[in-house]
Amino acid sequence: MEKSMKKRKRKEYVIIHLLIIVMFLRITPGFTMSEGNDDVLMVVGDREVSKVEFLRLWKKNHLYAEHQSVEEYLDLFLDFQLKVAHARDEGIHLESSFRDELAGYRKNLAAPYLGDPDTEEKLLNEAYERLLYVVNVSHILVRLAPGFNPDDTLKAWEKAMQIRKRIYDGESFEEVARATSDDPSAKTNSGNLGYRAVFQLVYPFESQAYQAEIGEVSMPVRTRFGYHIIRVNDKKKSRGEIKVAHIMTGFNRYDEREAKELAHKIYDDLTGGTSFELLEEEFSTDDRAGQGGELPWFGIGRIVPEFEEAAFALEKPGDISVPVRTDYGWHIIKLIDSKDIPAFDEIKTEMRNRITNSRDERYQLIQDALVKRLRQEWEFSENRPALEAFYRIVDESIFNGTWSPPSRLPLNQVLFSVTGKKVTQREFAEFIAENASRLKPWPVDEYIYTLYQEFVNKWLINHEDANLEKKYPEFRFLMKEYKDGMLLFEITEREVWSRAISDSAGLAMFHEKRKDDYMWGKRILASIFSTEDSRIARRAARRANRSLRFDRRDDNWIIDRLNRRSEEDVITVERGIFSRGDNQLTDRIEWTEGVSEIFEKEDKYRIVLVHRIHEPEPKTLDEARGQVIADYQDYLEKIWLESLRDKYNVTVNKDVLSGIR
Repeated sequence: MEKSMKKRKRKEYVIIHLLIIVMFLRITPGFTMSEGNDDVLMVVGDREVSKVEFLRLWKKNHLYAEHQSVEEYLDLFLDFQLKVAHARDEGIHLESSFRDELAGYRKNLAAPYLGDPDTEEKLLNEAYERLLYVVNVSHILVRLAPGFNPDDTLKAWEKAMQIRKRIYDGESFEEVARATSDDPSAKTNSGNLGYRAVFQLVYPFESQAYQAEIGEVSMPVRTRFGYHIIRVNDKKKSRGEIKVAHIMTGFNRYDEREAKELAHKIYDDLTGGTSFELLEEEFSTDDRAGQGGELPWFGIGRIVPEFEEAAFALEKPGDISVPVRTDYGWHIIKLIDSKDIPAFDEIKTEMRNRITNSRDERYQLIQDALVKRLRQEWEFSENRPALEAFYRIVDESIFNGTWSPPSRLPLNQVLFSVTGKKVTQREFAEFIAENASRLKPWPVDEYIYTLYQEFVNKWLINHEDANLEKKYPEFRFLMKEYKDGMLLFEITEREVWSRAISDSAGLAMFHEKRKDDYMWGKRILASIFSTEDSRIARRAARRANRSLRFDRRDDNWIIDRLNRRSEEDVITVERGIFSRGDNQLTDRIEWTEGVSEIFEKEDKYRIVLVHRIHEPEPKTLDEARGQVIADYQDYLEKIWLESLRDKYNVTVNKDVLSGIR
């Protein structure tokens, strides 16, 4: 277990270093290492290493480590190349676990390239501007099943417009919402969703909410749920996030009357000076009871409105609310801390990850922009007649999962081409069979065209992904550095780190030959007595002096009689072997056998009894194990590198080297 933990930590260090490099490149879009050319700097075994490769790593060494000259770094670089060559000869790069892990890292590295930076930046700025405000919105939903059935879509649209007309004719939005909305919550909230912030509503809904004027009733807005008629009730600046604790008398344990009465009694006790933590531990029915009742940081729209309103009304840390009722029970809320919205640069990465991971409409906008660009860059051309053939051969069985490409048809016509690479009807037919959904009762021809667009988009993005190394030199170099870094880790783990820990005989022999390198300095065996009573300290000093005259006496003989007449110990003792620097008190005394003076500090009285002086002596293997293992690893690495230099022929092109400065 310990071994695997150490291995994981070492690996995390390697990966963190590589991720720093990726982040550096990401925030500096034009960053490339284009110095020099592809001149061969060295040959290690049968592998050529270019001048450009060396320069990239040398420059990064300047960024993340101590400054080194070319000559100084060359030795480290050569050691690195020798280890990687050994790892390749061992076939580590062919192992399935290695390949899977590398594929995972490649996916992370590829993500910035498989998007549209301009669209992403626009959406990030838009999201941040919206983050500064919260909106209170109401809506009426006309539900529409996913798909593209023109009849159903038209009916839903007409229904939404009729509902909107009722409001414009003077009916109350709330009454119409309760009567017509397909959102079940409208029966109790009259369509009011409360205050919401960015990312808390589906994107088309959110955009309407933030763009509309207060009081405006929107035209029907289409989302994946259907059509929404939206009214903005209020818009105000965000108050950021707060952290609170609460005491809850929940309806899971008490009825309405009992919960309310108990909550008000607790509130009275709090205002009378009783500890919040004490009352929380005793009475709260929250799952966090006994842990202070603290909730995670939250902002507007992330918690039930009644709780949220009371929490955000608190002004300074320590303020406590009157009892507040929610559907869960009665709550007394204490403000712990608050914070404003972070600056754009501080939250930009978090927002980007949120967009990427959500796969919502924002993400789709970025993907659409990417595909539009790829169509131009990859010289995309399509054969529409080849697509139209599918309108004749695909039937309603596509919606029950039984459709398959007709075997009698060759389906070998070119559907589209990308820079000369031809994609046939057969590939699209197989895509249809694998990806058609049974839950989308669309007209067949509309659905086929939707699947075709999805097929083209995925094909183009996959094609771009597969060609990143060819298209972007910096990506190719990064992937090579990742791969070599992983090879370095794995081979060093096997040849040095694990071996140093598992080779107990070798470790013991290494320690025995060098035990004079692991020495204790001068030490003392001593006991430190502590008490709050100066008289007890003086009595302890006298008994300690007497114990020296009777070598068989121990610390208990000194303190037992002093503690005998008290329910709690009036004096305690700490016994141990101390080196210089271990303890401030033992550092102050003369290192000779005997009893020190009485030291007073912060109402404590202490004396030190020095039992014995330990002269310098070698540490046992167990006492020095950590340092011995580290030194043994260095030794093994040194021997390993010597063997690698004997194994591999190394040639350095001095003419190329002399041109690097």
